[in-house]
Amino acid sequence: MKPSLKQLLLTTAIAATVAPVAAAQDNPFARGRYVDVTERSQPEFDPQPVRAGGFDVSSSVGVAAEYNDNILATPANEISDTILRATPRIRARSTWSVHELEAGAEVTHREYIDNGDESSTDYNLFVNGRIDVTRDFQFRLGADTAHITEERYAAASFGTNEAAQFDRSSVYAQALYRNDRIQLEGTVGASDEQFDQLAQQLIRDNTTTYVNGRVSYAVSPDIAFFVQARRSELDYDDPDRDGTRTTMDAGVNFELAAPIRGEIAIGNFSEERDVATYGDVEGLNIAGNVKWFPTDLTTVTFIANRGVIDPGLATSATAINTAFGIRVDHELLRNLLLFGNIRQENNAYEGSVIDRDDDALSLALGGAYKLNPNMHLEFALTTRSQDSSGANAGPDLDVNTISAGIRFFP
Repeated sequence: MKPSLKQLLLTTAIAATVAPVAAAQDNPFARGRYVDVTERSQPEFDPQPVRAGGFDVSSSVGVAAEYNDNILATPANEISDTILRATPRIRARSTWSVHELEAGAEVTHREYIDNGDESSTDYNLFVNGRIDVTRDFQFRLGADTAHITEERYAAASFGTNEAAQFDRSSVYAQALYRNDRIQLEGTVGASDEQFDQLAQQLIRDNTTTYVNGRVSYAVSPDIAFFVQARRSELDYDDPDRDGTRTTMDAGVNFELAAPIRGEIAIGNFSEERDVATYGDVEGLNIAGNVKWFPTDLTTVTFIANRGVIDPGLATSATAINTAFGIRVDHELLRNLLLFGNIRQENNAYEGSVIDRDDDALSLALGGAYKLNPNMHLEFALTTRSQDSSGANAGPDLDVNTISAGIRFFP
């Protein structure tokens, strides 16, 4: 007889309660008892990094072909095309006994065979570092810069001559201190987004500065409770969109003997815009990511998020975004990984001159077949169905893609 949900939850609670004291760690906030199936070591099939002085360097080049049945994400008169995609990547990470430095780059080029105006090249460059002042006191620093092409089904890119493209740069500095069961984290940072010169996109140019604080208390090596707060100042080139965003949460971070690992935070968000047209909003804030490891060969990931975003519309600077999803990764063979993903998302647009709600359901199936350490085959099938309602409703549309490619590891 299969166990019921009630029995599974009871087993989880009991396992977490009676976990042996011997499992205690020097750092009660450390996690990693279980390994995600996508991160399981397979020496006979996984590429090995190249040692370069005090760094391990990993690199790869992916080439793929994708068929998209609605490249402009229109509700009618869909246009299909085949897209050739190239994605080189490189990452270097230090192997020092103390401190850490990591840097990397990724480029994604999409070449549309019949609709060359839709071709795009995106990139992302990043560098992160950690300074170990003492065993329990660290500084972390990071910066990145990226060029991004927005999906055609995004609210601000639908119906435009071309998809929105923008440059995003960000920096942050963090201090982390741990003393026995208490951990303190403080972060300050800034990000800047500059959009292309299409008139309808220029209103989105902005600089955001933020400060974030978090206090955690470990009641055991398996469970830590925390409270956190974040305040962001939103400064747009269009001053009418300026505002302040604040979130305050309480939550729990855990890795139970069940076996389950994750973090769940629930609290309140508020956003105040300087101009009444865009309105002020307040509501329930949720951030959850939980992984269940039913066997060594399967990982199930649950996500739940609710918060505020800027949809980039002239009539709405704020939307309440709610998303739930489940992803399953399974190792069918030692060299064959499969995945399935389902995600439900809602955007409720705010503002005195807009009445609109968007719902989207996304499904994805795919996997990777590892021929050897130097060559992996990758394949995926995705579908997205989007519906809109309200007096200012957007389009109802469907987009389906299928892709297959090879990733080389030199």
